[in-house]
Formats: sequence, C-alpha cells, structure tokens
Amino acid sequence: MTVEHCKSADLESMLQESYQAIVEAFVGIEHLSKEAFFKKTFYAAFDLIPSAEKGSFYESDGKLFRPILSRGYDMSLLKELEFTIDSLFIGFEVDDHSKVNVYEFHNNKREDCKFNAREVEVFKALGTYDEFTSIYAPIIHEKKTVGLLCFERFDGESYTNSSKLILKLYAELISKFYTQMMEQEKERQRYQEIISAMVASIEVKDAYTEGHAQRVRELAIGLAEYMNLNERQIRAIDTAAVLHDIGKIGIHSELLIKPGKLSYEEYERVKKHPEFTKKILENISDFSDVVDIAYQHHEYYNGSGYPQGLSGEEILIEAAVVTVVDAFDAMTSDRSYRKAMDREKAFSIIRQERGRQFHPDVVDRFLAWQNR
Repeated sequence: MTVEHCKSADLESMLQESYQAIVEAFVGIEHLSKEAFFKKTFYAAFDLIPSAEKGSFYESDGKLFRPILSRGYDMSLLKELEFTIDSLFIGFEVDDHSKVNVYEFHNNKREDCKFNAREVEVFKALGTYDEFTSIYAPIIHEKKTVGLLCFERFDGESYTNSSKLILKLYAELISKFYTQMMEQEKERQRYQEIISAMVASIEVKDAYTEGHAQRVRELAIGLAEYMNLNERQIRAIDTAAVLHDIGKIGIHSELLIKPGKLSYEEYERVKKHPEFTKKILENISDFSDVVDIAYQHHEYYNGSGYPQGLSGEEILIEAAVVTVVDAFDAMTSDRSYRKAMDREKAFSIIRQERGRQFHPDVVDRFLAWQNR
C-alpha cells in the first residue's frame, strides 16, 4: 500500500469517527433550548478539532455580533468585543451569505488604527493581537449570517483539510437546526397569539376576569417551578392555567357578571364551564396533558368538587396547582359580587381548606413560596 493510500485510509477512518461523534452530539437536541443547543454543539465541534487551542461562538441580534460561548478565552474580556457583519473581526470575510463555507485567516498583527485603545488592550489580553491562525464558519439562516463559529491556534501552523471539513459539517448542521428552531419559535409565537385571542374572548364577556387568566398562569408557573415539577409538567401547566376558564365562552354573560348570588339553576349552569373547556381543548392536537389539567381545576381534594367528583391522588398534581392559585387570585381580585380581600385573609382561607378543597402538599408549598 502506498503512502498516499495510507494517508487516505487514515483520513477516512478519522472522518468516520468524527461523523459518529457529530451524530452523537446532535442526539436529543430537539428537546434543548436554543442556548443549550448552541452550547452542546459548540463544545462538541471544538473537541473534534484537536489543533484548536481556543474558540468562540458569536450570535447576531440583527445588528451586532456578540460572543455567547468560548473556550480558552476570558469571557468577561471577550464580551467587550462587538462587531457588525461588515466589520466582523477586520479581515474575516463571508463571500456568500446563502451557503456555509469554511474560511482560514492568518493574522500577523492587528492594525491599531482600525480599533480604539480599549479594543487593542482586549486583543492583547486575549492573545489575539498578533500571530494566530483562525478557521471560522458562518451560521446561515434565510441567506443571512446569524452566527459565527471560530477556532484559533497559535503555533504558526495551518489547519488540516479534515479540520476544515469537520467545521463545515458542524456549521451546516447547526444552520439547519437553527432554521428549524426558528420555525418552531414562530409556531410557538403563533400558538401564544391564538391562546391570547381565546383568553381575550372570555374577557370581552366578563370584564371582571380581565387579567385573571394571565395572573393565574404566572402564579401557576412560579409555584410549579418552586415545587420542582419537570419541564413537561410546567409547559402543560403554563397552557392549562391560561385557558382553564375558556369554557366560560359557553356561559351567558349575564350569569358571569351577575352582581348578586346565583340561583341553584344558575350555579349549575356556570359549573358546566370545565366541560365546555374540555370540549374546546380536546379538539386541539397535542393538548392531551392540557385538557385534563384544565378539566380538573374545580375538583376538590375531599371529593366535593366538580365535574367528576375526583378526590385525593385521583386529581392530577398539575390541576391541584392550578386550583390553589386560581382560588387565590379569585379571592384577591374584585369580582362582580364582592370586592377583593387582602392577601392574608386569602392565605387564611387556603390554610383552612387544606386537605378539603386543596391538596395539602400543594397548599404547604404555595404558602412557603408566597412567604419566602
């Protein structure tokens, strides 16, 4: 076998190992936040280019590129450097914003006249004032450079073709997943707009509930986080809490705003709203968790609630969270039939209803959280 064949075989073997590492780095990223996604992929890429001594990841806010991750650099110093796409690093160039390429740049010495005195000091402190070689690749979204992966070495050598290929693969994959995440973000925004419109439709019917849904949502999320519920539970509570009363769309407005006490028949009608909520929400895909939480928000721990008369652990803990905060906000808000009570009185009632209307553990955590 010739020397060239040996080198080719070694390169192929190394790239196969790199591909496997790349695949492993991208496993499960659909469940990560954008920040966690960037962190995982940046460090994985850095580890696959052993000649890189330092590295950084810049993200654009649409105007300026700012460092969000680094390895080998003092991040507090690095954060002092901001660049526009036109002045990015002075000497770095992106020749085509529609596709990912890898570029290599050797810096002999910065031109002091292009920077202010502090920037020059920062470059010197970081070790990127003179004599280093960088490879970098843009992160592309909708034909725009939205980020930049950079890796530096200080031994005077150039990067190998395999290192450049690895960086290109990573930058392409990050660009694709970045685009996917941005689309998901747009979907989440549209989703929140739909939810807001649904909530507004209730508030049009009942001015006294204006802001109630959002307050319940904020309280429920805060309590759920204090209770260390998992991410999936918190997401479901987030949506269920803001939509828990959506079924009131099916209740006549005069009953919702009636200033006096409701008759038995009127109260029975109002009690139908969890069933109406269920009918509305169960027609929305991926809402199975949300439906049951909203449906159960008037179930009481002792079994005296409605609509199913569930008790104890039959009631979802997420629903028990919404039940407590819903009652607390109702008591501390002006209603058509009474003025708001003060917080201490509401806390006292919640304590009294511990183990009756409310789940005892949720009451304990709620009161501890509110009285920190």
